[in-house]
Amino acid sequence: MRPKGSRNTLVKIDYDIIGRLAGISGGTAKAYAQRGEYDSRDLSSLLSWVNSRRQQQGEPLIGMPADNASEAEAHFDEGDSEAVTSTPAPVQTGLLIYDPMTGDYRVNNT
Repeated sequence: MRPKGSRNTLVKIDYDIIGRLAGISGGTAKAYAQRGEYDSRDLSSLLSWVNSRRQQQGEPLIGMPADNASEAEAHFDEGDSEAVTSTPAPVQTGLLIYDPMTGDYRVNNT
């Protein structure tokens, strides 16, 4: 049986996860939220606060969607950004090949 309200939870981030992202304990992250340093119910506020702490520690920033490019660029220094490339899928043999772009299996026609 499905727990009540489980269908409503899209993302669950507890204070321990916030603490790990910011390099502090979960209890300390909760204390900062209670002091009003960030709004624990607002993902944008949380990511801004975590990224400011990570930047102070010299750690890479966590991605945050932005409405415009200038806002996204304001969160990154040019020297700190690295291009992220994906590696091609390994060649697979057999009858079925998994296609990560569609999330389906397809028949190997080679």
